[in-house]
Amino acid sequence: MDFFAVPENRLLLLKREGHKCFYTLQALDDSNFIVEHVVSRPAGNNSYRNLVAASREANNKKGSMAADEFLRRLFREGYLSAAEFEDRLLKLAQLQAGELKPPMF
Repeated sequence: MDFFAVPENRLLLLKREGHKCFYTLQALDDSNFIVEHVVSRPAGNNSYRNLVAASREANNKKGSMAADEFLRRLFREGYLSAAEFEDRLLKLAQLQAGELKPPMF
């Protein structure tokens, strides 16, 4: 199932993230979020295990950086507290293990 190209599926990712940027926890709505590849293409795919709702700013800052490295950068720069950083790393591991399913599953 393609969660990148199908608009309805993209909204399911936003719901899964609780209408917050996966990386920065910034509030998002259906008009200001983008779908971000955790593992950049072409190595990554369009499954729910590799896509998150993110702010445009976070997407631009991350670029092709590994997601865990990007989270460390956000923590070091003061965008995330220690507790938020640990939570984001846990959520990243859960995402990649297929445990963070969109609400349709």
